Amino acid sequence: MKKKVNASSSAINSQKKAPVLERFWPTGVLASFGVAAAIGLHFAGYTTEPVKTEAAVEAPADQSAEAADAGADALIAQWEEAHPNGVPAEKEDALSVSEKEVATYISRSYRVPMAEAEQLTTWAVEIGAGFDVDPLLILAVAAVESSFNPKAKSRAGAEGLMQVMTRVHAEKFHAFGGSKAALEPYPSLVVGTSILSRLITRTGSVQKALKFYFGAANQPSDGGYSERVFKERSRMLVAAGGDSDHAVQLSRRKRTGPEFVRNRAGVKQLGFEEWTEVTGVVETKLAQKEGKVRQLQASSAAGEKRPAAPMENLPPDESGKTRVN
Repeated sequence: MKKKVNASSSAINSQKKAPVLERFWPTGVLASFGVAAAIGLHFAGYTTEPVKTEAAVEAPADQSAEAADAGADALIAQWEEAHPNGVPAEKEDALSVSEKEVATYISRSYRVPMAEAEQLTTWAVEIGAGFDVDPLLILAVAAVESSFNPKAKSRAGAEGLMQVMTRVHAEKFHAFGGSKAALEPYPSLVVGTSILSRLITRTGSVQKALKFYFGAANQPSDGGYSERVFKERSRMLVAAGGDSDHAVQLSRRKRTGPEFVRNRAGVKQLGFEEWTEVTGVVETKLAQKEGKVRQLQASSAAGEKRPAAPMENLPPDESGKTRVN
């Protein structure tokens, strides 16, 4: 996991040099230039972190927003009933092949300890089943939002793995002991997924839901945010198919998996069924492979040399004596 980085000596030195720069550039000019550059980069899609507004993650777009919020709160209420103490499921001793490969991809691509990557994957599967959201979509959002750093914070106040605006959604963390839980992995995944699930239902499109999640509901574009999420999910899908090595290579080369184009074109929903289909294919292939191995073992056993017959059962030779070879 990433750690907080203290102010470096170079940053401190640059602060000391500020008065020297001011001798040549008026402060007002520098400030104006900085603001203009920031605005230009934002609209060009080159921002390095999500630009969340006060109402980010799910900005109201119509008068039905209050009813929709009530729906999101109901999801959390259901979760509280199922998990009264906010206790997550423990990582299973034996992960499925798909879970193991996805965890391996996360560990290698984001330098997350393998045990933590496995736990995150297990939680994503559990939470995805609870909210009917594809676990790979959940993990892809966490990857783009925080690079799997549970302590990540943005200047606008977004926090945690899923970069939820804690001030806006403080009540959703009540099941986990309050707003401080926003910086813990499991609560962040639960709350972030509940919001994402509600937005997918509300907008009828995963791409639009991601645009709202990013906080760009009223903007003409999300600055490429949804595309980055789809790219990451396409690589995770390759890993879930049983090939984490190829997925890691795609990530290092900044290339995408084969499903990226279809997802980018727009999908109405990426539900939990998407995950079960992928894992089902993997399990089927493994079962078929195991069946072939068993067939080979059986045929090879049948073809083994039979034990020699007892000497008394051997036919006599021409002299009438029993052959002894």
